[in-house]
Amino acid sequence: MEFLSALWMPILVSAVLVWIASFLCHMVLPHHKSEFKELPDEDKFNVGLEGTPPGLYMFQWCNPAQMNDPDKKARIAKGPNGVLAIWPGPVKMGENLILTLLFYIVVGVFVGYIGWHSIDPGSTYLERFRICGAVAFAAHGLGWMSFFIWFKFGKFWPNLFDSIVYALITAGTFAWLWPKT
Repeated sequence: MEFLSALWMPILVSAVLVWIASFLCHMVLPHHKSEFKELPDEDKFNVGLEGTPPGLYMFQWCNPAQMNDPDKKARIAKGPNGVLAIWPGPVKMGENLILTLLFYIVVGVFVGYIGWHSIDPGSTYLERFRICGAVAFAAHGLGWMSFFIWFKFGKFWPNLFDSIVYALITAGTFAWLWPKT
């Protein structure tokens, strides 16, 4: 745990900077604006879902025994098909912002841990940047890809762009604030 006492500053600073960049990417820059759309008849949709408990739902859903049912196959072929997330209430913006910042701190802890055990004392800025950036990109850029492959949620390129920005910010912060030997 020696790395935590040596790297607490880049861990916290990178988390705050990435948190700010995340806000800018999602609220200010235009590349995420078209990810969500309004349903054509939202009121009718809401009536149809009344009483549905919170959870993740797939439609057209079928269990393995129904996979060969001709009616089920026809419904799947006709569509629509998708995934629906029903939340237990309104979005808790404050809580989600805090949890996001905590996630970025955890990413910083892992970047610091791997960097601490991989980077030689007396290393150059670029050597620190390279290792920390690779770890940060693995954390920010690879985790969501399997979700995207399966569920087609969001747009690939804007999310990849965000991940690269977050990795560069993290790498630059760690390379800059790395303890001098």
